Amino acid sequence: MAADDNGRTEIVAVRFTKRIRELLSQVAQARGLDESSVVRELVHRNLASLNLLSDDEKKALGVLGREKPH
Repeated sequence: MAADDNGRTEIVAVRFTKRIRELLSQVAQARGLDESSVVRELVHRNLASLNLLSDDEKKALGVLGREKPH
């Protein structure tokens, strides 16, 4: 889990429809991950695709070169 400059992580509560939650659960189970890890990965990919992460951040998160072109 990524931490801020002080070494702390933050909790964010989100709401999903039942359908999205089921899909999230299926993806997590298929990848052998917990749902939080899948959500973090998807957020990181989206931030990378919006060019809001530095190349170093993208590389550290494993998303460098995986973002979609605009």
